[in-house]
Amino acid sequence: MKHKKATAVSLAAVAGAAVLGGIRYAAGKRKPKAARENDVQEEGLTEDKMRECLLRLFRLYEDSEFDDSAEFLGDGSDPREYEAENYSSQLFPYIKRNMKDVMMMEGDDGTGKEPFAMTDVLFCYPACKIGCEIEELFSDNFVLCLESEIWMLENGEFASVYCVSIGKDGGRLSYRFVDTYIKNPGDIRICFEDLESGFAQIIKALEEGRKPELP
Repeated sequence: MKHKKATAVSLAAVAGAAVLGGIRYAAGKRKPKAARENDVQEEGLTEDKMRECLLRLFRLYEDSEFDDSAEFLGDGSDPREYEAENYSSQLFPYIKRNMKDVMMMEGDDGTGKEPFAMTDVLFCYPACKIGCEIEELFSDNFVLCLESEIWMLENGEFASVYCVSIGKDGGRLSYRFVDTYIKNPGDIRICFEDLESGFAQIIKALEEGRKPELP
């Protein structure tokens, strides 16, 4: 499956416009959460619902992405169902615990302090980042980081998000915007191998009793 990738040049242009535009928000301004159409949330995220949602996501990837799992099972079982069951049982506590209101813009000065009030919420529901691909552009004065992310929302949806970050002297300013809500194969910007790599990082960190270091 081919995954669409925006060029570094075009995303760099978006970076400047998005970050500068976002700073114009009044400090502390936060829009209320509007109701989304086709709301499927009933009781929040459960492990069973997470398994169903991961299975729906995995079905958007090509069969070839699951060849190793199919060979491992060796009995004709659906490798997507196996992977969904496996990851939901291991990741559910982490994802449930780390659901949060995601802000369009955030940052700190390198000491963990926020240099400005957060702006508008990105989603209508709390969400947890489950995957990320990074491309970095360096200059003498700053680091420009371009990221493609997948976020899982509390109501079971998945969103493809672009994040533009500018770092300097230990500080970092990040601006996120939704590319699309994932419903079709072409909506996914992260290959399955990279998604699994992120899952493995989370699982290993949990086993070692430390915080996962996803970007």
